[in-house]
Amino acid sequence: MLIKLVDVKDYSDWRRLIIKKLMLSDELNADLLVQLQERDRLGSIQVDEHVIMPHVVSNKLPKSWLIISQVDRPIKYGTSNDITTGIYIFSRPKDSSISSSVDCLTDESVMKALQNPKLSYQQLMDLLRVG
Repeated sequence: MLIKLVDVKDYSDWRRLIIKKLMLSDELNADLLVQLQERDRLGSIQVDEHVIMPHVVSNKLPKSWLIISQVDRPIKYGTSNDITTGIYIFSRPKDSSISSSVDCLTDESVMKALQNPKLSYQQLMDLLRVG
């Protein structure tokens, strides 16, 4: 899923907006938000100069999602003031489709392409080799 967002206030707002896009119950949304916050406390989720990869694994999810999200202007995360791309992963345990997509993301050219603000959904599918 590719989600482009405008007027994101901060990282906390970004997380909330992404979870809302999943269209789950309020209870599950709240649980996912807590899990993302707990993951942040464990250490940095920044995986490239302008990219973060927040992730949650939960058997409460009805299915898995890999969401590439881009914001219209850079936001602050940790010590970086210029995060523009989030790779949000909400996975059921042992989901091989998510694992293979994440493996693809280790390629430096893929990571750079994900930061292109003009990235289209079809280009994303081509990058992840699922389209």
